[in-house]
Amino acid sequence: MELAKQQVKLGIIGVNRICQLCGISKATYYSAQDPQDKFLTKYQQNKGYVEKIINQHGYYGIRRIKVALLQKYQIVIGRDTLAKLLNLWGLSLKRKMKKRKRSMIDKILLILADKANLLKRIKLTGPLQALSSDMTKILYAEGKNTCYLSVHKDVKGQMVYGHEISENMTTELVLGSLRKAIKKIKWLTKIWPKKLLFHQDRGSQYTSYEYVAAVLQVGQLSYSTPGTPTDNPGQESFFGRFKDECRHELWELQSLKEVKKFINKKIRYYNNQRIHTSISYQTPISYTKSFLFKH
Repeated sequence: MELAKQQVKLGIIGVNRICQLCGISKATYYSAQDPQDKFLTKYQQNKGYVEKIINQHGYYGIRRIKVALLQKYQIVIGRDTLAKLLNLWGLSLKRKMKKRKRSMIDKILLILADKANLLKRIKLTGPLQALSSDMTKILYAEGKNTCYLSVHKDVKGQMVYGHEISENMTTELVLGSLRKAIKKIKWLTKIWPKKLLFHQDRGSQYTSYEYVAAVLQVGQLSYSTPGTPTDNPGQESFFGRFKDECRHELWELQSLKEVKKFINKKIRYYNNQRIHTSISYQTPISYTKSFLFKH
Protein backbone atom coordinates (compact mmCIF):
# COMPACT_ATOMS: atom_id res chain seq x y z
CA MET A 1 0.00 0.00 0.00
CA GLU A 2 2.79 2.42 0.93
CA LEU A 3 4.65 1.62 -2.30
CA ALA A 4 1.46 2.24 -4.26
CA LYS A 5 1.03 5.61 -2.54
CA GLN A 6 4.53 6.63 -3.59
CA GLN A 7 3.74 5.60 -7.15
CA VAL A 8 0.66 7.82 -7.11
CA LYS A 9 2.79 10.77 -5.92
CA LEU A 10 5.26 10.17 -8.71
CA GLY A 11 2.51 9.88 -11.29
CA ILE A 12 3.35 6.27 -12.14
CA ILE A 13 -0.15 4.98 -11.44
CA GLY A 14 -3.46 6.68 -10.82
CA VAL A 15 -5.84 6.51 -7.86
CA ASN A 16 -8.33 4.33 -9.73
CA ARG A 17 -5.64 1.75 -10.48
CA ILE A 18 -4.36 1.57 -6.92
CA CYS A 19 -7.90 1.07 -5.63
CA GLN A 20 -8.39 -1.81 -8.09
CA LEU A 21 -5.10 -3.43 -7.12
CA CYS A 22 -5.79 -3.17 -3.39
CA GLY A 23 -9.50 -3.95 -3.60
CA ILE A 24 -10.57 -0.77 -1.78
CA SER A 25 -12.91 2.12 -2.52
CA LYS A 26 -11.73 5.64 -3.30
CA ALA A 27 -13.27 6.86 -0.04
CA THR A 28 -11.19 4.35 1.90
CA TYR A 29 -8.05 5.33 0.02
CA TYR A 30 -8.52 9.05 0.65
CA SER A 31 -9.39 8.62 4.32
CA ALA A 32 -6.15 6.67 4.83
CA GLN A 33 -4.00 9.50 3.47
CA ASP A 34 -2.33 12.19 5.52
CA PRO A 35 -3.15 15.86 4.61
CA GLN A 36 -0.09 16.33 2.41
CA ASP A 37 -0.78 13.10 0.53
CA LYS A 38 -4.37 14.20 -0.02
CA PHE A 39 -3.15 17.55 -1.29
CA LEU A 40 -0.74 15.97 -3.77
CA THR A 41 -3.26 13.40 -4.94
CA LYS A 42 -5.85 16.10 -5.58
CA TYR A 43 -3.55 17.93 -8.02
CA GLN A 44 -1.52 14.99 -9.36
CA GLN A 45 -3.35 14.97 -12.69
CA ASN A 46 -2.15 18.55 -13.31
CA LYS A 47 1.54 17.90 -12.77
CA GLY A 48 2.21 16.96 -16.39
CA TYR A 49 0.62 20.16 -17.66
CA VAL A 50 2.69 22.27 -15.26
CA GLU A 51 5.88 20.50 -16.42
CA LYS A 52 5.00 21.18 -20.06
CA ILE A 53 4.58 24.89 -19.38
CA ILE A 54 7.87 25.09 -17.43
CA ASN A 55 9.74 23.22 -20.21
CA GLN A 56 8.28 25.44 -22.90
CA HIS A 57 8.55 28.72 -20.99
CA GLY A 58 11.57 28.28 -18.77
CA TYR A 59 11.54 31.79 -17.37
CA TYR A 60 7.88 31.99 -16.43
CA GLY A 61 7.16 32.86 -12.82
CA ILE A 62 4.31 31.41 -10.76
CA ARG A 63 1.79 34.01 -11.91
CA ARG A 64 2.44 33.35 -15.60
CA ILE A 65 2.31 29.59 -15.08
CA LYS A 66 -1.05 30.07 -13.35
CA VAL A 67 -2.41 32.07 -16.31
CA ALA A 68 -0.97 29.60 -18.86
CA LEU A 69 -2.69 26.69 -17.08
CA LEU A 70 -6.01 28.50 -17.40
CA GLN A 71 -5.52 29.65 -20.99
CA LYS A 72 -4.11 26.41 -22.42
CA TYR A 73 -5.74 23.70 -20.32
CA GLN A 74 -8.65 25.45 -18.54
CA ILE A 75 -7.09 24.46 -15.20
CA VAL A 76 -7.70 26.81 -12.27
CA ILE A 77 -5.11 26.70 -9.48
CA GLY A 78 -4.50 29.45 -6.93
CA ARG A 79 -1.12 31.18 -6.77
CA ASP A 80 -0.26 29.97 -3.25
CA THR A 81 -1.42 26.44 -4.07
CA LEU A 82 0.72 26.39 -7.21
CA ALA A 83 3.77 27.62 -5.30
CA LYS A 84 3.31 24.82 -2.74
CA LEU A 85 2.89 22.20 -5.47
CA LEU A 86 6.05 23.30 -7.28
CA ASN A 87 7.96 22.90 -4.03
CA LEU A 88 6.50 19.46 -3.25
CA TRP A 89 6.99 18.25 -6.82
CA GLY A 90 10.56 19.50 -6.83
CA LEU A 91 9.99 21.65 -9.90
CA SER A 92 12.38 24.58 -9.78
CA LEU A 93 11.93 27.73 -11.84
CA LYS A 94 14.79 29.18 -13.86
CA ARG A 95 13.51 32.66 -13.23
CA LYS A 96 15.40 34.47 -10.48
CA MET A 97 14.27 37.78 -9.07
CA LYS A 98 17.20 40.14 -8.77
CA LYS A 99 17.32 42.08 -5.57
CA ARG A 100 17.73 45.77 -6.35
CA LYS A 101 21.08 47.04 -5.16
CA ARG A 102 20.78 50.09 -2.93
CA SER A 103 22.14 53.26 -4.48
CA MET A 104 23.94 55.94 -2.50
CA ILE A 105 20.70 57.94 -2.51
CA ASP A 106 18.83 54.99 -0.98
CA LYS A 107 21.49 54.64 1.70
CA ILE A 108 21.30 58.34 2.58
CA LEU A 109 17.49 58.19 2.82
CA LEU A 110 17.75 55.10 5.00
CA ILE A 111 19.98 56.99 7.44
CA LEU A 112 17.73 60.06 7.41
CA ALA A 113 14.58 57.97 8.02
CA ASP A 114 11.62 60.30 8.69
CA LYS A 115 13.92 63.37 8.68
CA ALA A 116 13.76 63.17 4.88
CA ASN A 117 10.09 64.14 5.08
CA LEU A 118 10.38 67.92 4.88
CA LEU A 119 6.74 68.37 3.87
CA LYS A 120 5.40 67.58 7.32
CA ARG A 121 7.87 70.09 8.86
CA ILE A 122 6.65 73.13 6.98
CA LYS A 123 3.41 75.09 7.09
CA LEU A 124 2.04 75.82 3.65
CA THR A 125 0.41 79.22 3.24
CA GLY A 126 -0.37 79.11 -0.46
CA PRO A 127 0.25 77.44 -3.81
CA LEU A 128 3.64 76.92 -5.44
CA GLN A 129 5.36 76.04 -2.18
CA ALA A 130 5.21 72.24 -2.41
CA LEU A 131 4.39 69.72 -5.12
CA SER A 132 3.64 66.07 -4.47
CA SER A 133 4.08 63.25 -6.95
CA ASP A 134 3.05 59.64 -7.27
CA MET A 135 2.10 56.98 -9.83
CA THR A 136 -0.99 54.83 -10.22
CA LYS A 137 -2.08 51.95 -12.43
CA ILE A 138 -4.85 52.61 -14.96
CA LEU A 139 -6.99 49.79 -16.37
CA TYR A 140 -8.55 50.14 -19.82
CA ALA A 141 -9.90 48.03 -22.70
CA GLU A 142 -12.31 46.23 -20.33
CA GLY A 143 -9.48 45.59 -17.91
CA LYS A 144 -7.32 43.76 -20.46
CA ASN A 145 -4.66 46.47 -20.70
CA THR A 146 -2.84 48.60 -18.17
CA CYS A 147 -0.82 51.79 -18.19
CA TYR A 148 0.58 54.09 -15.52
CA LEU A 149 -0.14 57.71 -14.72
CA SER A 150 2.42 59.92 -12.96
CA VAL A 151 1.33 63.29 -11.61
CA HIS A 152 3.02 66.33 -10.05
CA LYS A 153 0.35 68.26 -8.15
CA ASP A 154 0.41 71.37 -5.96
CA VAL A 155 -0.16 70.30 -2.35
CA LYS A 156 -1.94 73.50 -1.29
CA GLY A 157 -3.23 74.88 -4.58
CA GLN A 158 -4.44 71.51 -6.00
CA MET A 159 -3.17 72.40 -9.50
CA VAL A 160 -1.84 69.48 -11.56
CA TYR A 161 1.24 71.00 -13.18
CA GLY A 162 2.62 67.91 -14.84
CA HIS A 163 1.42 64.45 -15.77
CA GLU A 164 2.71 61.65 -17.95
CA ILE A 165 1.30 58.30 -19.10
CA SER A 166 3.28 55.20 -20.05
CA GLU A 167 2.86 51.44 -20.36
CA ASN A 168 5.66 50.93 -17.80
CA MET A 169 6.63 52.32 -14.38
CA THR A 170 9.96 53.76 -15.46
CA THR A 171 12.14 56.65 -14.33
CA GLU A 172 11.35 58.30 -17.66
CA LEU A 173 7.66 58.29 -16.73
CA VAL A 174 8.19 60.41 -13.59
CA LEU A 175 10.80 62.55 -15.35
CA GLY A 176 8.29 63.31 -18.10
CA SER A 177 5.74 64.43 -15.51
CA LEU A 178 8.39 66.52 -13.72
CA ARG A 179 9.55 68.26 -16.91
CA LYS A 180 5.99 69.22 -17.81
CA ALA A 181 5.45 70.56 -14.30
CA ILE A 182 8.59 72.71 -14.48
CA LYS A 183 7.63 74.03 -17.91
CA LYS A 184 4.10 74.96 -16.82
CA ILE A 185 5.24 76.63 -13.59
CA LYS A 186 7.79 78.73 -15.52
CA TRP A 187 5.09 79.77 -17.99
CA LEU A 188 2.64 80.67 -15.23
CA THR A 189 4.91 82.44 -12.75
CA LYS A 190 7.63 84.02 -14.93
CA ILE A 191 9.79 84.06 -11.77
CA TRP A 192 10.64 80.65 -10.34
CA PRO A 193 9.31 80.06 -6.78
CA LYS A 194 12.00 80.01 -4.08
CA LYS A 195 12.57 76.78 -2.13
CA LEU A 196 9.89 74.86 -4.03
CA LEU A 197 9.52 71.45 -2.37
CA PHE A 198 9.03 68.23 -4.33
CA HIS A 199 7.54 65.47 -2.18
CA GLN A 200 7.24 61.80 -3.20
CA ASP A 201 7.62 58.24 -1.91
CA ARG A 202 10.86 56.25 -2.01
CA GLY A 203 10.18 54.23 -5.13
CA SER A 204 13.19 53.48 -7.32
CA GLN A 205 11.96 55.93 -9.98
CA TYR A 206 11.92 58.79 -7.49
CA THR A 207 15.28 57.91 -5.91
CA SER A 208 17.04 57.50 -9.26
CA TYR A 209 20.05 59.74 -9.91
CA GLU A 210 18.29 61.23 -12.95
CA TYR A 211 15.19 62.30 -11.04
CA VAL A 212 17.08 63.59 -8.00
CA ALA A 213 19.43 65.63 -10.18
CA ALA A 214 16.53 67.14 -12.13
CA VAL A 215 14.70 68.18 -8.96
CA LEU A 216 17.77 69.63 -7.25
CA GLN A 217 18.26 72.00 -10.17
CA VAL A 218 14.97 73.73 -9.37
CA GLY A 219 14.01 72.91 -5.77
CA GLN A 220 14.24 70.73 -2.68
CA LEU A 221 13.52 67.04 -2.18
CA SER A 222 11.20 65.53 0.39
CA TYR A 223 10.41 61.82 0.82
CA SER A 224 7.65 59.94 2.61
CA THR A 225 8.64 57.87 5.61
CA PRO A 226 8.92 54.17 4.60
CA GLY A 227 5.74 52.18 5.18
CA THR A 228 3.54 55.25 5.68
CA PRO A 229 1.39 55.87 2.57
CA THR A 230 -0.57 58.45 4.58
CA ASP A 231 2.46 60.76 4.25
CA ASN A 232 1.09 61.70 0.82
CA PRO A 233 -2.69 61.89 1.44
CA GLY A 234 -3.45 64.55 -1.16
CA GLN A 235 -2.03 62.44 -3.94
CA GLU A 236 -3.83 59.31 -2.75
CA SER A 237 -7.09 61.26 -2.62
CA PHE A 238 -6.56 62.64 -6.13
CA PHE A 239 -5.95 59.21 -7.66
CA GLY A 240 -8.83 57.63 -5.74
CA ARG A 241 -11.32 60.27 -6.87
CA PHE A 242 -9.98 60.24 -10.44
CA LYS A 243 -10.39 56.46 -10.76
CA ASP A 244 -13.86 56.48 -9.21
CA GLU A 245 -15.11 59.15 -11.59
CA CYS A 246 -13.41 57.87 -14.75
CA ARG A 247 -13.44 54.09 -14.29
CA HIS A 248 -16.30 53.36 -16.70
CA GLU A 249 -15.03 55.62 -19.47
CA LEU A 250 -11.49 54.22 -19.19
CA TRP A 251 -12.92 50.69 -19.27
CA GLU A 252 -14.36 51.35 -22.75
CA LEU A 253 -11.22 52.88 -24.29
CA GLN A 254 -9.29 50.46 -26.50
CA SER A 255 -5.89 52.06 -27.15
CA LEU A 256 -3.20 53.88 -25.20
CA LYS A 257 -3.62 56.83 -27.54
CA GLU A 258 -7.29 57.11 -26.56
CA VAL A 259 -6.39 56.85 -22.86
CA LYS A 260 -3.85 59.68 -23.14
CA LYS A 261 -6.32 61.92 -24.95
CA PHE A 262 -9.01 61.19 -22.34
CA ILE A 263 -6.74 61.81 -19.33
CA ASN A 264 -5.38 65.04 -20.85
CA LYS A 265 -8.97 66.28 -21.21
CA LYS A 266 -9.88 65.26 -17.65
CA ILE A 267 -6.88 67.03 -16.13
CA ARG A 268 -7.66 70.20 -18.06
CA TYR A 269 -11.16 70.04 -16.61
CA TYR A 270 -9.74 69.38 -13.13
CA ASN A 271 -7.42 72.39 -13.31
CA ASN A 272 -9.70 74.89 -15.03
CA GLN A 273 -13.32 74.04 -14.19
CA ARG A 274 -13.64 71.83 -11.13
CA ILE A 275 -14.08 73.73 -7.85
CA HIS A 276 -12.42 72.44 -4.67
CA THR A 277 -13.63 72.79 -1.11
CA SER A 278 -10.06 72.98 0.22
CA ILE A 279 -9.42 76.20 -1.70
CA SER A 280 -12.66 78.00 -0.88
CA TYR A 281 -14.68 76.55 -3.76
CA GLN A 282 -12.36 77.89 -6.43
CA THR A 283 -10.76 76.12 -9.37
CA PRO A 284 -7.03 75.41 -9.02
CA ILE A 285 -6.12 77.86 -11.78
CA SER A 286 -8.24 80.72 -10.37
CA TYR A 287 -6.92 80.13 -6.84
CA THR A 288 -3.31 80.06 -8.04
CA LYS A 289 -3.63 83.15 -10.24
CA SER A 290 -5.34 85.03 -7.42
CA PHE A 291 -2.46 84.18 -5.09
CA LEU A 292 0.16 85.22 -7.67
CA PHE A 293 -1.65 88.51 -8.31
CA LYS A 294 -1.59 89.38 -4.60
CA HIS A 295 2.09 88.58 -4.32
